[in-house]
Amino acid sequence: MSHVIETQPGPTGPLGLEVIYDFLEASVRYLRCTLGLDAVIAALGQPMASSDTIVVTLDFSGDIHGPVTWVFPQPIALELVRRLLADPDPPPETATDGATELANILTGRASEVLEAHGFRCEIGVPRVHVGALPNGVAVRMATSDGPIDIVMSMSHQA
Repeated sequence: MSHVIETQPGPTGPLGLEVIYDFLEASVRYLRCTLGLDAVIAALGQPMASSDTIVVTLDFSGDIHGPVTWVFPQPIALELVRRLLADPDPPPETATDGATELANILTGRASEVLEAHGFRCEIGVPRVHVGALPNGVAVRMATSDGPIDIVMSMSHQA
């Protein structure tokens, strides 16, 4: 990744650049494994939630605390439903379930990176996020089905 990521201190301290990069790389890797979706880290900046996206947040606790928020295009969420249920044409209303499950899978797998860096952390239950997106390190991943935005608002205890 050739971008400079500037972390902003959380309540007790920001996650380091290497930890953030490894978390993002794990997310990209598991998008490829889970959905066969070629994703690349494309940009840093303000994430965009729109009417055709589904926003899901999971909270970390332990050495790492705070939320990670995912913004998925509906086609990506529906693709996971297709794969999980082997249903070629799932109903559009199942996209929210697909998005929460995908956020859970990606966060769980990427949290292995946090543990490899020596952080003990637990992940809460995914929930649909309503309202303004939180502040944090915002990253856009480009995919053929639209962008996936991640807002990493986690910090670690000193």
